[in-house]
Amino acid sequence: MNIRFSELKHAMMGQLDRNSVVANNLANVNSNGYKRDVMFSELLKSNQKTSVKNHVITDFSQGDLNQTNNPLDLAISGEGYFTIDDGDKFLYTRDGHFTRGSEGYMQTTGGLRVMGQSGWINLGLGAETVGDIRINQKGNVFVADELIDTLEISSFEQSSQLEKIGGNLFQAQSGVYENRVEDPVILQGKIEGSNVQAVHEMVELIELQRSFQTSQKALQTLDAALAKAASNIGDYK
Repeated sequence: MNIRFSELKHAMMGQLDRNSVVANNLANVNSNGYKRDVMFSELLKSNQKTSVKNHVITDFSQGDLNQTNNPLDLAISGEGYFTIDDGDKFLYTRDGHFTRGSEGYMQTTGGLRVMGQSGWINLGLGAETVGDIRINQKGNVFVADELIDTLEISSFEQSSQLEKIGGNLFQAQSGVYENRVEDPVILQGKIEGSNVQAVHEMVELIELQRSFQTSQKALQTLDAALAKAASNIGDYK
């Protein structure tokens, strides 16, 4: 009986955790470059004790590429991540919605500077308008037809070597180093959307809620049976 209680408890806790993951995916269905998370649970038994270990992995598949016609919206088709300077380390993202900062540098909406192969990308503060900025498929950045720099597009042996840190940014795991993508495909005026499929996540959310209700009813039934057995103990001599 105790094992049964334990299994039901861990099952319900796992369902609550999965519910949080799915809800977070749905909350980011319209976030540029967002990568959905998937959780699975592993049931562990040792010395008649039951425990559950939850694993959350990220689905790094590419989202839809949407046309915006904004010259500072960039999408990577295929392999690679934009490289972002966080001050003391590099971060990585597929969210290519960039702006020109007050000092003229290309930056994320959060104010972090985008890396080129020669350092920060300076788009200038002169008479040039954003419309004068042209970025070709190889990532070469031109301002008023002058080559300024080339985007630093990074890749990893496995995308699972990246960890989410929020704001659609990733950091490399300790001891993992990036490689430069030598022949990237950069699309100016487009942005990569989230890879979350809202219908799929909604169906999973409904299934999780039903599963939780089933576990809850089983727990209530078991609890009622044990309570009845305990109250009837005194009837036996």
